[in-house]
Amino acid sequence: MQFSQKLCPFCKKDNQCDVKNAKSCWCMHIKVPEELKLLVPKENKMKTCICKNCILEYKDNADKFKEKYIKDNQ
Repeated sequence: MQFSQKLCPFCKKDNQCDVKNAKSCWCMHIKVPEELKLLVPKENKMKTCICKNCILEYKDNADKFKEKYIKDNQ
């Protein structure tokens, strides 16, 4: 499977991560739930960041998020 470090593993949109510039990246100022990290597809783990919108969507309603993005409803 092809992946891009700039695409969110769930919505496939630009994750807008700038982790190379850690002080200014939004990802350094938001808590990513551990359960959400576990849902990242194996082929993308530690290779791409989850976008802020998906993190917030998951925090708002984890079950709805899983229905939308997780195949076979793990």
